[in-house]
This record gives sequence, C-alpha cells and structure tokens, in this order.
Amino acid sequence: GPACATCRAKSRRCDRARPACGRCVSKNLECGGYPEKYRFCGLASRGKWKNRQAPIVGDTPKTSHVKAKGLCTEHPSTLSSHHQSTNELLRSRWLPALLTQHTHEFLLTKALPESTGTARDDALVRDQINILLSHYDSVICPHQIQQFPNDATNPYRAFILPLAYEQFGLLYAVLGLAANHLGHLNSDKYLLDTVAVEYRSRALKALSDAISKGILGKLGPSERDSIFAMIQMLLLHDISESGISEHGIHISGAVSICCRAIAEHGLSKQNDSRSIFFLGNLVWLAPSLTLLWLTSANADRLDIIRAFAHPERLCFPTDVREFIIELSDNKLEMVNGCPREIMLLMGEALDRAKAYAEWKIGHMEYSQAIRAIIRKLYSWNSSRVAYPTNDPLWLNVAETFRHACILRSLRLLDDTQPAEDPEIQESVTAILDAASAIPGDNALIELLIMPLFMAGADSLSPHSRHYVLLRFVEIKARGEMSIQSPRDLLHRVWEARSKRPKHDRTNVPWMIYVS
Repeated sequence: GPACATCRAKSRRCDRARPACGRCVSKNLECGGYPEKYRFCGLASRGKWKNRQAPIVGDTPKTSHVKAKGLCTEHPSTLSSHHQSTNELLRSRWLPALLTQHTHEFLLTKALPESTGTARDDALVRDQINILLSHYDSVICPHQIQQFPNDATNPYRAFILPLAYEQFGLLYAVLGLAANHLGHLNSDKYLLDTVAVEYRSRALKALSDAISKGILGKLGPSERDSIFAMIQMLLLHDISESGISEHGIHISGAVSICCRAIAEHGLSKQNDSRSIFFLGNLVWLAPSLTLLWLTSANADRLDIIRAFAHPERLCFPTDVREFIIELSDNKLEMVNGCPREIMLLMGEALDRAKAYAEWKIGHMEYSQAIRAIIRKLYSWNSSRVAYPTNDPLWLNVAETFRHACILRSLRLLDDTQPAEDPEIQESVTAILDAASAIPGDNALIELLIMPLFMAGADSLSPHSRHYVLLRFVEIKARGEMSIQSPRDLLHRVWEARSKRPKHDRTNVPWMIYVS
C-alpha cells in the first residue's frame, strides 16, 4: 500500500504500520493516515498486524462499532504490567483531544504533563482510550437519561466525564464499562476478558481506598462525588456483564460519607448540583439494589431498588432520603422514571418493613402503616404531577411505577397473597395497559424494566407473559444492555407456579429467588 500522508510529504520511507505509521510515532509526529480507498477491515497482510485484525481509527472522535471492533487484538504492555506508565499516559497532553466534543472544552484548560511511555505504547493506549471514551459518550450516555441523545446538558457528560479526568478511579470505571459494553456488542473476548477486567479491578481498588479515606473525613468535594459516580459506573458494569451486582456493600460506605457531608456542610441546589444528582440516583437505587439488574438500561437508582426484595438492606436514613429527593431537579425522573412522590411513599413502606424485620415495631403498627401507604398509592393522581417534558406518555410511565409499588406494598403486607386475587391482577393489567401505549422506538420504554418485571411476576396468562418478554426485547434493542437476569427470574417464578397442584393458589414470591 501507499505511504502515510506525512511520510509522502517528507519524501521518506514509511513502514505503513496501522493505525499510525511507526516512523511518525517514533519522531513524535502526527501521522497523516492513508488514502481512504486503502483503509480496510479484516486481516492485515503485512507489518506488525500481520494475520491479525487491523484496527481502524477514524479522523474524528465519533466511532462506529465497525471501527471499534478491531481495536483490541493487540494491547500495550502498559495495561497489565506498567500501571504508573498508564496513569501518565492518561494524563498526557493528547488526552483532551481524545475526548468528544461534549467534554473537550472542560479539559483544554488543564496543564498536562508529558507522557513517559514508549512511542508504540502511547499510540496504542491513545487509540484505545479514544475509542472507549467516544463509545461511552456517544452510545452509553444517551441511554442513561431520557432526553435528546446529543444534549450537551446530559449529566453523564457534564458531570462524569470532567470528573473522571480529575479522579483516576472514576476514569478507570468509565473505561471498564465502555470496554465491557463494546466487547459485548462486538463479541470481542479481549475487550471483555482483559481490558474491561483490568480497568474494573483498578476502579474497585480506587473505590475501596476512597471510601476508607472518606470515612475518616479526608475527602474534598470532587473525591466525594467521584465515589458516588464510581459506584454507579461499577454497578452498571456488573449489570452489563452478568446482570447481577455483588458490590452493593459499597453503598453503605457512600451513605456514611453522604450523611457526614450533609451534617458538616449541608447541600444546596446552587452549589452542589453534581452531588445532588449522584445522590438522588443512589437514594432510589439503594432501597432495592437486589432488583438492581431490573434497571439495566438506567442502573442508577440505588437504595430503594436495592431493598425491593429485602427491605432490611435499606441504607439511607428517612430524613436524608427525603432531603435529597426534595433538592433534586427533574433529572431525577428523567433518569429513574419513578415520580418522586411515589419514591417517597415506597421508601416509607420499606422503612416500615425494615423496622418490622428488626423487631422495632409490632405487627399491628406495621400492618396499619403499610395499609395507609397502599391507600395513598391508590389515591395518587398522575395527572396532577409536573413531568420533565410535555410528552403525554410520562403519565403512562408514572402509572406503571404506581402500580408496581402497589404490587410490592401488597406483598409487604402479605407475601402469600395469591397472584389470582383481583387486586393483584388489577395492578398487573394497569401496568401492561399503560406500557402498551409507549411505542418501542420511544426512549421512555427504557424506564419500564422494573414495572414490567413486577407485572410479569404476577402474570397468569401465556399471552401476558409473552408480552412482557417482547417488551424486554425492545428495551434491550434500544439500550444495548443485558436484561437476561430479570428474564431468567421470571421464568423461574413461572415454572414454579406451573408445578403447583391444580387447585393450589399458593403464591410464588419472586423475592425467594433473589439472594
């Protein structure tokens, strides 16, 4: 093939290496690349990529799946054996150019030290980080919040990417998530088994160190916020990988840090919007993290989701949860779907269930409290609520969450209540009817995994169950994230229910299959 543009301009010999000419890299020059008609995917026939997939790196940060697919057939030694060198590469002066247009402006003002890695390792790590950050920005971020895909105000761009530049632990978490997600999309085992695992292990170590430091009260605002963001990125990574997270324990450390910050400094909408955004997501996800895999496309609502199956795992104190939800803006609903009034009611129900499980209140008090919450859920009027946008389908989203929380509250009162009971089936039908009005190509469908699961767990007819699975297929197609775990759990519940004797109406609680 022809020489690269830089070597042709200087009339010198070119080694024709891809993605960048080795001569240019060794002389610290920008490689001008090769004529477009000679760019190809597949196996290289010569050079250092011989008999391997040659990576193709485009001229702009926007990276397609095709370009990314060949990236990781070879990887610099720095990833696994030269930890410090990789850190320096990440801070090198070419890092701002690798970030996408949305975050470029945040990073150009930083004074960055020179890279100290070898020229070849610089080029390979540069290409890898470029593609992974671009993938996170252009593919993952738009599915994290229900707003216009290229909206620069997307908090996962405006908050996480600039913060990742300051805090390496968060940067590793973002890179690990992007590598895992891209590896699944392209069936790239090297991305999945080596790159993603390495970045994730570094992020976990950084998170553990940061939480230990935070519990001692030695964190600044950026370090504190990076802990909240790292937890969300790592949980989403777990969901993308297996559908289940084993690292919910970190939420307890985050809660301790959060409570300390509120007690010492307070939080305000004007000065702490980033902290409030992260904490609002943690508050919702923390009560039901055992349902974490139910929120695969938007796995950022932690405490309430965590306690859905096991209320005793609720972390945030009631006053802290209410304070954070009150401070949160409409991004809370745009990320999580559930209206904040429903969040507060569900949090109150799980608070009561936790107290009852710990023998802090008696059965009569517990029963009366849950019945009162159920009455409030039934009387809540979704048409009198302010929604993030004027899309009328937000009312349907709200209705699905209202009835999902009614179903869970009924089972908090009596987990043996048969699925055949009319009040159970009334809420199942309401969820499926509300969801049926939301087209598969509407972004709001990605918010409905938890309500659809709750309806599916109590669906009795084959066509209702099939409908739930079809909606899961649509959600997976949009969000490109694993939802295998909720599907598997539904099949286990349905199978157990089918094995009951003909006239046995005993309930099969889905919670018994969640450890």
